[in-house]
Amino acid sequence: MRGRGLVAGVLAAVVVFLVAATVVQRIDDWEREPELEPISADEAYAIDGPLTCHTELREVPTLPLEVEPVALLVCADPDGSMPWTSPADVVEGDLSELRAVLDGLEETPDEDYACTMQGGPGYDLLLRFSRDRYARIHGDTGGCGVVTTGVGEWFGADEVLDTALALVEEQRERRPEPTAVPEEPGCPKVSNRGPAYSLTGEVTDMVVAVSCWAPDAPELPPFGDPVRVPRRQLALLMADAEANAEPLRRTGDYDCPGGLDELYSQVLVGRTAWGDLHALQGWCREFYVNTWSQRAGDEPPRVWRPSPRSQRILDALRR
Repeated sequence: MRGRGLVAGVLAAVVVFLVAATVVQRIDDWEREPELEPISADEAYAIDGPLTCHTELREVPTLPLEVEPVALLVCADPDGSMPWTSPADVVEGDLSELRAVLDGLEETPDEDYACTMQGGPGYDLLLRFSRDRYARIHGDTGGCGVVTTGVGEWFGADEVLDTALALVEEQRERRPEPTAVPEEPGCPKVSNRGPAYSLTGEVTDMVVAVSCWAPDAPELPPFGDPVRVPRRQLALLMADAEANAEPLRRTGDYDCPGGLDELYSQVLVGRTAWGDLHALQGWCREFYVNTWSQRAGDEPPRVWRPSPRSQRILDALRR
């Protein structure tokens, strides 16, 4: 009996040891980092499908760039301090100008630094470096105006964005204008955050538009329901605005029929053939062809005062 009891005790101890060892092994397995199979650079920077603003890309490791990009897509950052609509064009070909700007940026210091913390559009540059390798660079012209890569930050987000958008415009000049009619926009509905207008194209290039208006301008937006501008009439309005807009000399000269007591706002919101979203903002009979830039050295906006024929068209759209 004593022998059987000894054997039973040994077996019980072995079972306890094996259970404890199994638990320890499982805990160790949970805490141990999973072993990842190494992947090549081509696999790490490859994408599935076409390049769009919804494509998830790794950040460029660092600057200067190791190789020159061969294609570019500029995408708006929805979390930036200024909403905007980015162009849909994928720029292909010579991007040496963009590379030169990126390679010449100044890296931010390791210690804290002062900046103006201004507002401005944020963006992602989606770059193709070869048939299989893609990466992105993030920039924000708001805040401290920095460009971000995988390992650091550089000053110069404004210059990078300006260069990228200029490349979009230059490619458009070499290509035929799209013939498909873009979708009509609606009227702005949010009063505390500006519409996401485009930074490419010109407002006088709109090929579709709606008229938005309300009689109490200081409380706008929101506007009422949009009224479609017939395309032939829109072409006449755009030609008049392009030909007769002048630099702003004096603010507040709205020429309201009933004086400033009857101030109203009328805005033509539309798209260009390339899909750019723009607005021709007006108060009574004074329209701003371009917004007033806050950057030093930029020119004041141009103002369009419609011809009698154009004004009759605009008056008929306010219904």
